[in-house]
Amino acid sequence: MPDRVLGHVEAIAATLVAGRLDLVGVYLHGSAVLGGFDPARSDVDVLAVVAGPEGESAQRRTGEAIAATGARCPGAGLELSVLTAATARELGDCPFEVHVNTTGAEPVIVPGAGAGGDPDLVLHAAVCREFGRAVLGPPPGEVFGRPPRQRILAAMVADLRWAIDGGHAAYAVLNACRAARFAEEGRICSKLDGAHWYLARHPDDATVTAALARHLGGGPGPSGERARAFVEGSGISGWAEQGG
Repeated sequence: MPDRVLGHVEAIAATLVAGRLDLVGVYLHGSAVLGGFDPARSDVDVLAVVAGPEGESAQRRTGEAIAATGARCPGAGLELSVLTAATARELGDCPFEVHVNTTGAEPVIVPGAGAGGDPDLVLHAAVCREFGRAVLGPPPGEVFGRPPRQRILAAMVADLRWAIDGGHAAYAVLNACRAARFAEEGRICSKLDGAHWYLARHPDDATVTAALARHLGGGPGPSGERARAFVEGSGISGWAEQGG
C-alpha cells in the first residue's frame, strides 16, 4: 500500500475524530487495497462509519472538513462516504451521512439528509469487508455485513451501465472481467486482476487486451461499440437478474 495514501487517510481520520465523537472507524478500500493503484488515475476510496445519523447542517460541516484535505490527496482525488453503523451492517436502502468527491475541479459535497440511498455502497461495503484497511477502528469484518451475492452482482451491473452510457469504454471492459470472475468464482478482485483472469481463459481477446493497455497508459483502448458488445456478451446482467 502506498505510504502517501495511508498517511492521507490517517489525516482524514484525525479530521473526523475532531468533528464526530461517535466515529466508529475509517476504512480504505478500492485500488489502494485491491492492487493497481496509480496516483495519476486512481481515486483514494474511503468509507467512514459513525454510530448514528446527524442533521443536514452537521453532515455538510463534516463534508466540508473532509473536502478541505483534498488538496493533499496523493491520487486523482478523494471519494469518501460517511455511513452509520446500521447501514454498514445491513445496507438496507444504502442511506449515507455525507458523500465527498474531490476528483473534479471543485469538491462535491452531498449531505445524505433528504437524499436517496447510494447503491454504490453495496460494492464498497463488500470490498471493505473482505479487503479494507482499518486506518482507525475495529477490523472491517466486525463492522461491515456481508452483502448478498445478488446485490453485489446488481451493483456491478449498474456500474457497467454507467460506464457504457458515460463513454468509459476501457473501464467498462475491465470491470466486466472483474464481474465475470465474481459471477463464476464468487471472488472480488481488482480491475487488473479481473482482466488477467479473463485473458488467461481467452488469451486472444483483443477488446480486453486493448482495455488493459489503455488502463496502463498505452494505446487508445477499445471503441465504445466494442466495449458495449463485450459487456452485453459477458452475461453478467442475466446472472444478476437470476440471482446467480
